[in-house]
Amino acid sequence: MSPGTLAGELEAEALAVTEPDATARQLDRRSVLFWQVENAVGAVLVLALAVVLSRFSLPWPAWRSWIYFLAAAALAFAVFDALVLIPLRYRYSRYTLTADCVVVERGRLWKRRQVYPLSRILYCETRQGPILRWFNLFTVRTATIVESRSIGPLSQAEAHRFERFIREQSP
Repeated sequence: MSPGTLAGELEAEALAVTEPDATARQLDRRSVLFWQVENAVGAVLVLALAVVLSRFSLPWPAWRSWIYFLAAAALAFAVFDALVLIPLRYRYSRYTLTADCVVVERGRLWKRRQVYPLSRILYCETRQGPILRWFNLFTVRTATIVESRSIGPLSQAEAHRFERFIREQSP
């Protein structure tokens, strides 16, 4: 099967399926790698900041050891986050589209279930930043008068399906 045929089938499936879900849907599998890359970019920026601060802390040389300690702690947390917490975040993040609402579930220890009635959703938009574009993933942001929530990363077909469902089912 060629990539063009697969993409066309996914798009057709996304446009055809606008019925409510019977079960919760998990995020795209590439979400874990996306979050790990995003985490690595943040860790590199923190380490670069530590190097700059250590070079320009000439009047206070005692601060250098603290800067190195904090940079090492940030790096250790980034590694722990990438290897342990991000896979758990993926495993326990789900969403469901029902006839009346969008249900978002997150968390393992502290479970959080948020229900957004379709009648209260003001808008729905699809977003794709530079790292998401690299993975060909999207986030969908829905907003009510009180708050907005991003759901994703989702595949392109799933993001368009989600957005179309909200447009068609919202009053």
